[in-house]
Amino acid sequence: MAKARKQKGDGGGAGGGATVLHQKLCLSIDMENQLIYGYTEIKVLAENDTFALHADNMTIRSILVDGETVEFDYSPHWKNESDQPNWSSISCLKTAADAACSTYTSSLNREATPNLIVSSERSVKSMTEQQLDENSEKHEENSGRLEQHGGKPVQTSYDQIVNGCNGSAVEEGIENSAVEEGKEKEKEKEKEEEEENGNEKSKENGNESENEKVKNIKLVHIDYILEKAETGIHFVGNVMHSSSQIRRAHCWFPCVDSSTQRCPFDLEFTVSTDFIAVSNGDLLYQVLSKEDPSKKTYVYKLNTPVSAQWISLVVGPLEVLPDQNDINVSHICLSPALAKLQNTIACFHDAYRCYEDYLAAPFPLGLYKQIFLPSEMTVLPASLGASTCIFSSDILHDEKVIDQIIGTRIKLAYALAKQWFGIYTSAEEPNDEWLLDGLAGFLTELFIKRYLGNNEARYRRFKANCTVCESDVSGATALSSTAASSDLYGTQTIGSYGKVRSLKAVAVLQMLEKQMGPDSFRKILQVIVAPNRASRTLSTKEFRHLANKVGNLERPFLKEFFPRWVESCGCPIMRLGISYSKKRNMIELAVSRGCTAKATPDPDSHTNGDPREGDAGWPGMMSVRVHETDGAYDHPVLPMAGEALQVVEIQCHSRLAAKRVWKSKKNTKLDGSDDNIDVSTQENRTSVDSPLLWIRVDPEMEYLAEIHFHQPVQMWINQLEKDKDVISQSQAISVLEKLPQLSFAVINALNNFLNDTKAFWRVRIEAAYALAVTSSEATDLAGLLHLVKFYKSRRFDADIGMPRPNDFHDVPEYFVLEAIPHAVALVRSSDKNSPKGAIEFILQLLKYNDNNGNIYSDVYWLSAMVLAIGELEFGQQGMGFLSSLLKRIDRLLQFDNFMPGYNGVLTVSCIRTLAQIARRVSSSVCLDRICELIAPFRDMDKPWKVRIEASRVLIDLELHHKGLDAALLLFLNYVDEEKSLRGATKLAVHVLRICQASIVPYANDQINLTTLIGLLHLLAGTKAYNNIFLRHHVFCILQVAAGRSPTLFGVPKVVTPPPVVKDICSDQHTKADSSIPQTSKPQELSTSTPSVREVLPTSGPTKDADNISNCSERRNVVKIRVKLTASSSKASDADHRGHSHGGRNENELGPCSSMSVDAPMVGAANEPLNVSNHNIEEQNSCHDRESRMSASVSNAKLMDRHEISKELQCTADSRLDALPKDQFSPAINPPELLDKPGSQLEGVSTSYDGNQAPESVNGVETKERKKKDKKDKKRKRDEKRDKKDDPEYLEKKRLKKEKKKMEKELARKQLEGEGRATPEQRKTVKPSGSQEVLPARPPAPVLSAEPAPVLSSEPQVSSKETTVDTARTAAKPRIKIRVKPMVIYAGCSVHITRYNIDLY
Repeated sequence: MAKARKQKGDGGGAGGGATVLHQKLCLSIDMENQLIYGYTEIKVLAENDTFALHADNMTIRSILVDGETVEFDYSPHWKNESDQPNWSSISCLKTAADAACSTYTSSLNREATPNLIVSSERSVKSMTEQQLDENSEKHEENSGRLEQHGGKPVQTSYDQIVNGCNGSAVEEGIENSAVEEGKEKEKEKEKEEEEENGNEKSKENGNESENEKVKNIKLVHIDYILEKAETGIHFVGNVMHSSSQIRRAHCWFPCVDSSTQRCPFDLEFTVSTDFIAVSNGDLLYQVLSKEDPSKKTYVYKLNTPVSAQWISLVVGPLEVLPDQNDINVSHICLSPALAKLQNTIACFHDAYRCYEDYLAAPFPLGLYKQIFLPSEMTVLPASLGASTCIFSSDILHDEKVIDQIIGTRIKLAYALAKQWFGIYTSAEEPNDEWLLDGLAGFLTELFIKRYLGNNEARYRRFKANCTVCESDVSGATALSSTAASSDLYGTQTIGSYGKVRSLKAVAVLQMLEKQMGPDSFRKILQVIVAPNRASRTLSTKEFRHLANKVGNLERPFLKEFFPRWVESCGCPIMRLGISYSKKRNMIELAVSRGCTAKATPDPDSHTNGDPREGDAGWPGMMSVRVHETDGAYDHPVLPMAGEALQVVEIQCHSRLAAKRVWKSKKNTKLDGSDDNIDVSTQENRTSVDSPLLWIRVDPEMEYLAEIHFHQPVQMWINQLEKDKDVISQSQAISVLEKLPQLSFAVINALNNFLNDTKAFWRVRIEAAYALAVTSSEATDLAGLLHLVKFYKSRRFDADIGMPRPNDFHDVPEYFVLEAIPHAVALVRSSDKNSPKGAIEFILQLLKYNDNNGNIYSDVYWLSAMVLAIGELEFGQQGMGFLSSLLKRIDRLLQFDNFMPGYNGVLTVSCIRTLAQIARRVSSSVCLDRICELIAPFRDMDKPWKVRIEASRVLIDLELHHKGLDAALLLFLNYVDEEKSLRGATKLAVHVLRICQASIVPYANDQINLTTLIGLLHLLAGTKAYNNIFLRHHVFCILQVAAGRSPTLFGVPKVVTPPPVVKDICSDQHTKADSSIPQTSKPQELSTSTPSVREVLPTSGPTKDADNISNCSERRNVVKIRVKLTASSSKASDADHRGHSHGGRNENELGPCSSMSVDAPMVGAANEPLNVSNHNIEEQNSCHDRESRMSASVSNAKLMDRHEISKELQCTADSRLDALPKDQFSPAINPPELLDKPGSQLEGVSTSYDGNQAPESVNGVETKERKKKDKKDKKRKRDEKRDKKDDPEYLEKKRLKKEKKKMEKELARKQLEGEGRATPEQRKTVKPSGSQEVLPARPPAPVLSAEPAPVLSSEPQVSSKETTVDTARTAAKPRIKIRVKPMVIYAGCSVHITRYNIDLY
């Protein structure tokens, strides 16, 4: 088990050299006058007589240190409005963004600095004799332990207090005499043993050290008062509550407001007898005040050390509902919500007991209290505190509401998990906060799996992983990076980046659980929360140590895992294609690995972080699950490190029955290429020609990876229909709905899955949306017909053709049917408008909805129908239904106003739909009239959700009507009018999304200067100071407006404060869109091989051929062919048809064998092609059909007697339209090839890189070919043995022998008549572009001593193996080229051709 670590030095620095040991808070609350007064007592360990605390927004009356009045210097952080800068230097979006960075970072830095400086002179008399005596006893105790522990020093109680590692208050070690008296006997025994062992010297030294610590302990008494508090603590009506905003605890009581400072608390609150005070810890007692009997004092005690941020308080006319399931929990709310509270918390004990059972420990913080307050009162949906949590009452629901159940249970379970990991066990440093956040999310998913189902848990994790892969593109999402954690002052947990970090933390921990096993991971969590554990903090280093010791993970693996997944950013991108070899019964996987992180930081995104190249790889092996006819088999064969492009072979276990296919001699190929099945063009025959049903990559989500897998359509259909895993089904639907050409087989598969009641309801909803997306005129709107038919089969009366009354007893079926109207509304005809049948269907559902006799509420049911209207596109045919639809919406608005429904959900959907209709038919509807209809819903008497939705809709209409600048001005106006903190935050989030969708790069005229200054005033104003979430999002708005990322990541910590913004960087002008992942470039290799630029003019860089292209930019195309000089026009035409464009080419499947390499030319210009693995010469994948580089070698056949030479032809073809045609000439000057030795076949290569010999030469391919030949010979012998008695076979054999004999005799006579020309003379290399005509009997070639330059896009062959020695006239080696068939990897377009080059 990991040793307890001492608190870092910066923890003490946060308190100005003071470490808090214990704090007592005694306050009286006057609700009528919104007044808080009282005092706090802080026991600090200070090295100097001067130390600092945090305090703000309060009036400090006096400060006493050890009972003596002292001087203090108090400078509040907040300054008045009049002290704000005038922003005179702001001239454009860029300067405004720089000023926002300066203002924001200055405010954060100032708030983190202690501002209450206390000066006192040390008086030894202030230390009581009792403290000295107790200190002496403690030293004797520790000295006795020295011997027991082999002379190693043991942490004293004061050390534990300083380090925040003890679970008791300071007075338990110093002032609690009862506990000390109970241990006197044990201490005396240890003292005697110590004296006997002669440890007097150690005793004296330890006594001096302990006395020094006791002398440095000070008791600070601060008397203060708060009037009209607005920050940290809030008065709303007759309710007062605190919020757990970052660094806002010191705004309602003096403290050391730092996450690294933790101590126990004693809390006393005096309120009116009409109110209840709820705070942290256990309620010891409540007593009437002696001075004023109309007031009552509530006394709480929290023994667990926590930071000041987790101290919370709620005062109001609350109703307390103890849990009825024998758990130590109280549920609290206001009176109007009591009925909903009873129904909501009915299942809370499931989560409570689930965590206690899994962690094998009781809830550590005593009585757990859940307080539910109206949304307009809260700052966050859930505000955490030690043993408390303040929720928004919006999550409460009665037994009639279905849609809110799942979300509410998950939110309550997550808040409870944060009590275990986040408060009880806290992060040692800001860099370790990801670990506690991830463990809390892990516990929550454990609850989801147990009580909401495994399908729900896996589906949520799959969608969360997809979100992380899309967003993990910059260093801002690195989990344990100083630049992304400590340097951001806690803002890394706010906004979209905070959500991504939380999701990524859970995914990383789940990967670790997969590696070590669930039992080992559970043991680690039990060790962390064990009551006898010395430390109550957790660090990444300690967790890594536990993963090694308890989880049995090897140190080399952890040494790679944590730096790659935790300390850096980026997720792997895997692109895979398959090919099945029927003869070998083997699957070949072409794999390309990339990374979502940007290779280099965006120059204007302020990012100087540490995104790493995807080439670094990730530890471990990824599994591939092959579903065959005989079953499913897992193959952990995909390495996550090493070369970015690889080919992996997987042996199939199943075999098809032998099937003899007779072919004519004309279609039979001697090279055996017909043995390979081309999956890309024979998709419908896959189940017949191969034992493969479907293939899955990483089926158990062992990696947080973005996977793009290409397999035939029929295999995707098999996966959807036969695989029971929800992730597999969702992946299949996602691929099928994006197919460029849809068949009825795909539509039928989606429809069958939608009708399958055994399938998971969330995936069935995906199938419904897929049917809507795939519905088109090409398929006769088959998807729309299937959706309508499915709905009517469940909800319509077949006799009358009308909807039946609602019945929601089948909850999964309810969710699926609820999504059908929205899916129908997404269907579009050829004119991009909604079909008439879709509009009529939705209108019919809305018109005849009947909820009589249904025990459940239909508020969400109606809301889904209304929102579906907003998705309709009204063409000329649909405009006739618009008036009827608007009347229905108006009727629902009046009904919900007369009889308010649940949380105003129906009104919110009606307002949103009206705005969408107004934007779609703005030419027919007056926007001002719509705004007049919506504006009354902003009145303060309306429900909070309705009021906020009306404000957001009006901002959207202003954007559509007048532009972004007008929308921002309206936002500033609404924020100023909005009284609720949470409402202002929601408006800011909405405007941030608008800016991200509307900002045009380099357009400085989108936002006026006055609007920018207004945003800056809001950023630096009181409203933003009271609400840190509003302030952060306003800062993000200004950054996005300037084209930057909405984060503080990369912003320099040392900045000059506004209003003057100095030294504005000139490179901060490009938009940093962090939502689009960018692939990293491979490492560039330097070689001596001439580049393509030297032979063929190009306009773009090149890239290694072993890296699969995944970008859309155009690249050059280079093709190399070896063919005969006197080729026919038909062969020439076939060659032209052989040009590949990365797609499926039917000509490539013919008798011609070719090799094609597709490599994006984005690397160094002088790089050679580099391909490796599994006996292939070239690997090829094209994700952009317009850009590829190819090299093909045609079949080398013996010509007739008039053709006595062969020609090596190199042609270059470019897809770049910018270059003139003469730059793409296929000719290569003859001296470049003829005047240098060893150049006859250097254009054809089988080597993997420039330094390696070909595998065929090395013997690998030769052995494999010999093995195949041996099998073929055995098969032929068996056939001959069976046919030796067949007269017809014997006659054919005799005729064949005679024919061969005659051909040999004829060839011999021709050679004698032609002067016995050597084979080398018939192999003279001639460039294709040459205008010379070869003579019938050419002389022997004369070659120079220099190697020939070759195209860098060509594979290379060692000249040692292919050089023809022309100095001799005797028997010379002949070169034989055998071309085996190509294999096309479906989807990836990876073309592989094997070459055997033999010397004989």
